[in-house]
Amino acid sequence: MTSAQKTEVKHKMIAELNRLTQEIVTLEEVTRPVSAEDMDEITRMDSIVHKSVNEAALAAAKTRLAGLEYAIKRIDEPKFGCCIDCGEKIGFARLLAMPETVRCIDCAS
Repeated sequence: MTSAQKTEVKHKMIAELNRLTQEIVTLEEVTRPVSAEDMDEITRMDSIVHKSVNEAALAAAKTRLAGLEYAIKRIDEPKFGCCIDCGEKIGFARLLAMPETVRCIDCAS
């Protein structure tokens, strides 16, 4: 990976870290418990479903954030951008799409 490509991936990671941080704040807000006193049965069920979906999204966002934080710490290591399974270089397009990835497309399949 060239220095310019590494810089591009790093900028992508920083932007994604910022976006995810904001998303997590929003998801934490919408997953807070809601008082059932003012809800009818349908609204309560709808609230439960939405809360469950948002909790899953929150967990996924936190997992991705942790992966990106780990990736940005090791971006200057010589093995960054190499698959942990086969040792081959991970495609640049894949790294741009998923900077936290540690496997090439073949090994990830």
